[in-house]
Amino acid sequence: MTRQVRVQVKSRYATNADRGFPVKERSFTAFDFLIAAFLNIGTFGTRADCRSGAKAPEFYTLPVEFIRKHHDKSSTWEKVRLGRLDIESYKNERGFELIAEALGIPYPAGR
Repeated sequence: MTRQVRVQVKSRYATNADRGFPVKERSFTAFDFLIAAFLNIGTFGTRADCRSGAKAPEFYTLPVEFIRKHHDKSSTWEKVRLGRLDIESYKNERGFELIAEALGIPYPAGR
């Protein structure tokens, strides 16, 4: 049996982005996970060289249930704001592992 997982990706390039992204409620049935990719290429909107704020990219793999819970549809943008949420358990490899688990792929064992 072939398993399928649908993934949507939202990205922000600025290190000083507000950690929010738009996602319409009607799209919730189109994905199982949403990956918020913060590319952190620099700080924008200041007089300093934007590259001075560059840092390593961060990826957060968020299950659709998380998106439903934290979705703010009070504006036409319908955003999810991550800035004040504890999302460390979804970060980078820990988050990617959620997709592997949904696909039934065990973590590779060393030899």
